[in-house]
Amino acid sequence: MSTPSDNWLETLPTDFYDQLAHCLSLHGMACVELLSRPQDALPRQLMALTGLMTARVTELNTIASHEQLLTALQKQPLNFYNLLLVGRLTLDTSLAKPVLEYVQRQMGIGIAQMQQLKTYCQELSGAFMLTLEQHLPADLTLGLHRLRVEEVFHQYVEAHPAPPPAATVRFSEAQLQMVRLSLLLVHSLPEAGDHAFLRAVATLPNLQPAALEPMIGRLGELQATEELPLTMPELVQLYQAMQVCGMVFVSEVLERLGLEGLFPARETEAAATPVTSHRQAVGEMVSGFTRWVQHTFPEEPALLAARQQVLALADAL
Repeated sequence: MSTPSDNWLETLPTDFYDQLAHCLSLHGMACVELLSRPQDALPRQLMALTGLMTARVTELNTIASHEQLLTALQKQPLNFYNLLLVGRLTLDTSLAKPVLEYVQRQMGIGIAQMQQLKTYCQELSGAFMLTLEQHLPADLTLGLHRLRVEEVFHQYVEAHPAPPPAATVRFSEAQLQMVRLSLLLVHSLPEAGDHAFLRAVATLPNLQPAALEPMIGRLGELQATEELPLTMPELVQLYQAMQVCGMVFVSEVLERLGLEGLFPARETEAAATPVTSHRQAVGEMVSGFTRWVQHTFPEEPALLAARQQVLALADAL
């Protein structure tokens, strides 16, 4: 294995690992996610081009100090370069979605902050790759190698374009608050106690707490009247969450959650003029959204299946 020439590693600042830590971790996780699919053509091509294997990536992911970083750069510079290269490119594909969602949950940050972190890490890895290309032996022809790997990714992205949104919606302020409440309410149901309805909801894959968290994050950053593009799986998730929320508000489950005081069934008799109850308002918003979904996609198999699952929940109330 060729090793870095001269003593350029000694010029790296002593806190360089601290600067690179998030970048190395994110790129390493992206590589592991990619290489965990050996049956797919993309990882097979990349393993042939780079020699990267899960074991090598896992070893590099254990780097935890400046000294260990220098050792890796001395002993396996090409593997280190390839980890940055492949990880950086993977982060711009749909393959990185589970990695980004996991990091976002672990760090407790929003979607915008996650995007900023990803951009920062990619900029840092891009700059350090240029440094490696300048200092590693010329016989490695890293520039040409990089172009070959980038071309493989380019072909993959062209063959797997991101699906267009099934729908783009705009919520008023009240509607946005209602949709946020629906998802947060459903997210909290597994901890609400033992009830047949709660157990039934817990069996729906779309409404698992971990599955809800990415959409909860998006809605938390969304502004009223701002466009929200939704894929069909996301639309199905909102549809089911709104339906479950509506069921909660018209059943004893609301009292079980201790929210009946916030959403009374009727206004006090002292009210000067009759007004729509909070529960009725919730019901109207839920039914309005779900009717729109059913009217817009009357034959969509995923929604038809989701509707049957929701109807089955009614038996548990």
